Amino acid sequence: MEDRPQAWLMPMEPGRFADVTVDQKGVDVAVSLRGPDGRVRASIDSPNGSRGPEPIPFLADSAGTYRLEVQASGEGSYAVRIGDVRPATAADRTRVQAERLLSEGEALRQKDDRTSLLKAVQRAQQAERLFRSLNRPGREADALVSQGESFYSLDDSGRSEEAYGRALSLFRQVGRKVDEIRSLNALGRVQREPERALELYREALDQNRRLGDREQEAVTLHNLGQAWLRLGETEKALAAYEQALPVWRSLGKRYDEAGTLVKLGYLYQNVGEPEKALDLLPRALAIFESLGADRDAAGTLNALGNAQAKAGDLEAARASLDRALAIRRRLGDRRGEGETLNDVGWCRILQARPAQARASFEEAVAAFAEVKDRPSEAMALTNQGWADAEMGRARPALDAFERALPVLKEAGLPDREAMALLGIARAKRSLGDLPVSRKAAEEALGRIESLRGKPASLGMRASFLAIKLPYYELYSDLLVQLGENARALAVNEESRARSLLEMLSEVGAVADPKLRAREAELGERINRAAAANADAELRELLRQQDRVQAEIRLARSPAAPRPLTAPEIQRQVVDAGTVLLEYGLGRERSFLWVVTPESLSTFVLPPRARIEQTARRAAELLTVSHQTLARAESEATLAELSRELLGPAAALLQDRRLLIVPDGALHYLPFAAFPDPADPEGGSPLVARHEIVTLPSASSLAALRKEKTTVPAGTLAVVADPGPSPPLQGRGTRAGEGSLPYAREEARALLSMAPPDRRLGALGPEANRRTVLSGRLANYRLVHFA
Repeated sequence: MEDRPQAWLMPMEPGRFADVTVDQKGVDVAVSLRGPDGRVRASIDSPNGSRGPEPIPFLADSAGTYRLEVQASGEGSYAVRIGDVRPATAADRTRVQAERLLSEGEALRQKDDRTSLLKAVQRAQQAERLFRSLNRPGREADALVSQGESFYSLDDSGRSEEAYGRALSLFRQVGRKVDEIRSLNALGRVQREPERALELYREALDQNRRLGDREQEAVTLHNLGQAWLRLGETEKALAAYEQALPVWRSLGKRYDEAGTLVKLGYLYQNVGEPEKALDLLPRALAIFESLGADRDAAGTLNALGNAQAKAGDLEAARASLDRALAIRRRLGDRRGEGETLNDVGWCRILQARPAQARASFEEAVAAFAEVKDRPSEAMALTNQGWADAEMGRARPALDAFERALPVLKEAGLPDREAMALLGIARAKRSLGDLPVSRKAAEEALGRIESLRGKPASLGMRASFLAIKLPYYELYSDLLVQLGENARALAVNEESRARSLLEMLSEVGAVADPKLRAREAELGERINRAAAANADAELRELLRQQDRVQAEIRLARSPAAPRPLTAPEIQRQVVDAGTVLLEYGLGRERSFLWVVTPESLSTFVLPPRARIEQTARRAAELLTVSHQTLARAESEATLAELSRELLGPAAALLQDRRLLIVPDGALHYLPFAAFPDPADPEGGSPLVARHEIVTLPSASSLAALRKEKTTVPAGTLAVVADPGPSPPLQGRGTRAGEGSLPYAREEARALLSMAPPDRRLGALGPEANRRTVLSGRLANYRLVHFA
């Protein structure tokens, strides 16, 4: 940004006309004209970015020297053209009036409140008519773009699309290629159908790459990310945003960089990775606040509150959302207000305040209805239904879901459609209509499965699945109610096995050497950042590594095995000496499936909250169970869990090997230490009578057995007892990261069982990330971490 504007002096006589234009060549300029008395006579900053003309024709109202001032923003160049200076004609006076109206409209549009935007539309419409009467199609198109921008800010997508479409035709007529690309982007932005938006953005990107305009390339890439996201193509959206970011930075376009950061933040939180969003959104907020962009700052605060809520920090979330709501109400932004009220409602749901949540959702419905945004209104209505369901009001909830569903389907929003279908399934089950409930649950899962395959990043796919577990949970519960226990077990497997099966399918797959080299380089940088405790850098490098691994996966697209059905588990996983115990924790009730080659039994257990509360207490007590005062309580808690989790199946265990697939907080528990439910005295641990294997899923064991791998030469590697973590800057040792009691003794005992030349012991300082990622552990059949 130049500190001072450049100036040109022009002596003029009264009544004379000067045709002045500033041609922008990669730099955005604002142009002003001052009279002999120093007052501004005219100014212009057209909505054409950093390329195109900024005309400022003027009439001299008095004799003297006029001063043309040009203020440039960013890197690039511009040229000042002073055309005819002559006695003014009627057409000249009309043209000056048209330019003044357009300039006034743009100034009003920048104020960004509803009243100013409506006035901006009026000025731009008057300018459009005058430019048309003068047969100046290029400026007529500029006036239409100004209208389109104002209508867009007013949430009137129909009139915005009409204005942009007419502008596009005129830009093509006069051969203004950059503005043609800009209009294609604007048209795509207001499309209701994401497929149509995608067509427009692809056309814009193709034209832009022939033209070589980097700014418009970044604009188009950002917009492509939006379109891909609406279609559920998460990985393609992420790639588009990541390509746009460095272009914005190289051009010094801080406002646009912040906009792309916000979109990335929304993307990450929507696939279940709010921590990544929390790395990006504060950076965007700082930029918008420094630029005084209140509307954008409010949107970023909304996204930040959403991410904070999903990360579990509800107090911070409410503070961010309250700030966003205050700004949006001050600006008269009803659509934005509805968006924030929606998220406030979800905070209240998470705080177990469904009545207050419903009130927020009702306000959101009214706000969206006012601005005629039917898809957003339907989404708020779906949320209202969930609040009703939380209060046990099944019929009002069902009504809300059924009203919202066709609108969401028509708008092409499969994730929201799935949410409404899940709500219908819950409401119908509460009302006793199990067949219709099942049908709705199956349709909801179909929508989720269609989206789930879109992210290429395995971590992102796993996170996406984790936030969609309620769909599988409800469906498996319904199947048990309907007596379809085998199908219920298969659904439980589908909910937990997919991501690991996909990972296993990629072992040994061939990838582009350049991508592999990039992955290795990032691995080294990650090790250095971890050693230096550079937390922010480490998180950014891990995000980049995730992206590279996603590119590798997209390039080879291996076919992952599908999860097993119950009969397949009986044939491929268990045998006469083995029994599978698979747990599925649910909100209303939980299940234990016990599988042998001859039988499948299903047992109903208490709800998730009760089981997990006891499980967490047991895990905490076990860490101090060597202390006399804690030992009795620890033993009693383990006995309670044994009765609850193993007792129903005690008769089926016999002396068999136990394959245990835990769920939720059950992963924290050492089942081997549970009292044997078959021991009437309760004194012997489960491991005394059973060999115990813990698995992420039954299907993963079958997949591992099929892998054709070379048996490593080494027997055992042990990575144990790293000791306390170094303190972070300004902080002490991290909670829970001190030495693990008896870890070193355990490690030495295990290592003593393997021959010296076939074992690796990485203890103390050697038990670090570098050792784990070095590749050395691949030489050993067994790897033990403590």
